[in-house]
Amino acid sequence: MWNILKTFFILEKSNKKNIFAFIFVGAFVLSLMFFVKTEDLGNPIKEKSGEFQSVSSALSKFQNVDATDRGNGSDLYKNLVLQQRLISTQSMSLKMDRPELFLDAAIELARLRANSFDLEGFDGVASYLPSRIENEFDRVFYQYIKKTGLSLTTNSLSFYQFLAYLFGILGSVWFIFISIYSCGIMIEDFRHTSLIKGYPISFDKYVLGKCISSMLIVGVILLELFVCSLPLIYFQGLGNPSYPIAIFDGVFKVYPIYKFLGLSILYMILIAIFTILLSVILNVLLKNMYLTLFVELLLFILPMLFPNMMNLVPFNPFNYMNFTSILNGQTLEFENPVDLNSTHGLIYIGMSIAIMVVAVKYFLTTGKLKKI
Repeated sequence: MWNILKTFFILEKSNKKNIFAFIFVGAFVLSLMFFVKTEDLGNPIKEKSGEFQSVSSALSKFQNVDATDRGNGSDLYKNLVLQQRLISTQSMSLKMDRPELFLDAAIELARLRANSFDLEGFDGVASYLPSRIENEFDRVFYQYIKKTGLSLTTNSLSFYQFLAYLFGILGSVWFIFISIYSCGIMIEDFRHTSLIKGYPISFDKYVLGKCISSMLIVGVILLELFVCSLPLIYFQGLGNPSYPIAIFDGVFKVYPIYKFLGLSILYMILIAIFTILLSVILNVLLKNMYLTLFVELLLFILPMLFPNMMNLVPFNPFNYMNFTSILNGQTLEFENPVDLNSTHGLIYIGMSIAIMVVAVKYFLTTGKLKKI
């Protein structure tokens, strides 16, 4: 087994597909750095200016009315005016470097927004304001910052802050990337079946060797993400690995960046193993890499096209392939909200991997190759 692994590793080192994957990942990380820099993501003054304009647009839907307590303005109008004032207070506190004032205004703003969702006429201005889920994330985040006394971080290009953003983006497309990478994992071997049968090991061990060698490449890709981000330590600083990120995991809570990164990496490793095994099985059954890729992508998008399936079949591992959408509460935004738990996702993906390993070992034999 060790000899076959060494052979696979030698072949994988010079594989053009792997070289292209390394170049693509490096270019992606550098491009994302450039995007964050040019768009000035994380700049709170810019964000608050955008929020102020959005609330102003919402207020423009109303006629000029008296927004005082005794005025003739609706409750929603008065609420929006107060929101606008708090956003102005936040902008001022940022310019005057008064973080306590900013946090107090942010918490009060989240409270006002939570009240506005149930006011008459809200649907008419909902497109200008954060959703319930986004507002809940803000509330949890700012309350945690105030409770712990942490300093607000505005530099999205510090090492840890950028990694959190990077892995959040990758969580949405990781399954697609691994599907494209592995969709032809066994096709070349099937074109020369005599070589497979010539190895002094069983077919299931041969497949295991292929999967392990592919996972080693995936491990190198994950390492590359960190290596390509290292220059940020010199140019932008290390950042705070304990800085909070608001996530949804059955309930709204905050994770420190290092915990979020750990969860993301664990998901990415399990998704990679799952996808590679799925590609092996589909290669054997379909005998075509493009059909394999088509089926994998179809299975990936089905839960998005039919979100009710998530409630009917919560143990479907494809519900969790886009784990970013679970952690940022996107599944709660559906017409029929879907409450998915990231821990359950890890369990279901792990169980699916075990089932596929059994399938490879007991059902995919060299006898199957005679039909290819």
